[in-house]
Amino acid sequence: PGASHHDVFWRNILDRHSAIIEVPQDRWDWRLFYEEKESGKDSALSKWGGFFPEIAFDPRRYGIPPKVMPHIGVPQLLSLEVARRALIDAGYEGGEFDRENTSVIVGSADGGGLLGDSLIARAHLNLIEPDSEAWDRLPEWTEDAFAGVLTNISAGRVANRFDLGGTNVTLDAACASGLMSVDMAVSELVDGTANMALAGAIDVGQVPFQFVGFSNTRALSPTGKLQPFGQGADGTVMGEAITFIVLKRLADAERDGDRIYSV
Repeated sequence: PGASHHDVFWRNILDRHSAIIEVPQDRWDWRLFYEEKESGKDSALSKWGGFFPEIAFDPRRYGIPPKVMPHIGVPQLLSLEVARRALIDAGYEGGEFDRENTSVIVGSADGGGLLGDSLIARAHLNLIEPDSEAWDRLPEWTEDAFAGVLTNISAGRVANRFDLGGTNVTLDAACASGLMSVDMAVSELVDGTANMALAGAIDVGQVPFQFVGFSNTRALSPTGKLQPFGQGADGTVMGEAITFIVLKRLADAERDGDRIYSV
């Protein structure tokens, strides 16, 4: 949030900029869940988090018909966009690299975001005999919807769109998912399974399910202020993020004249 480019992200860290805000009204109404003092079983202790602003997305760039886009979850759509930006930053926008031996390893622990949770709710409606209005408030199933919200499709969609023939896998190691994606990508390079790898991490799980669930484990900060190791610490604050990095073996990167950020 507040950092659509790595330079801005780094500047925000140096400036100690906080991107924590109340849940935006155009996402979902936090007032339906929030209880300031004591959380009930179906309420949330917090109304705070880090949220993406509106992000321009051209579906035609990725071969997605515009009418299909509402049926694909934000994690998959933004994975395509951020993976493209990473390739551009690495100097490979034109595609002159070993596509056949490029892997995509994505760490993701949040499923299909709000769209995915809404479709799960719709699939379970018959179990609770809902009124007719409940159906109208939820997104409808289409032939694209199921694949559009499956966590395991994120890496595959990137590999398919950019014609990458290496391993593509989405893994879930909870808060360690991003680090695990890097670890697995490095292993592919060391073992020679891949000559280049896109390692990514996705968390767009800022949905009622997460807020209510973490509140019932007493994990969320009701004040929305992170205080790691501080005596006044009262919980964590969730934030959205999607990031991709391009990895190669050092000798190969030097041979190809790549810009190297880190070893």
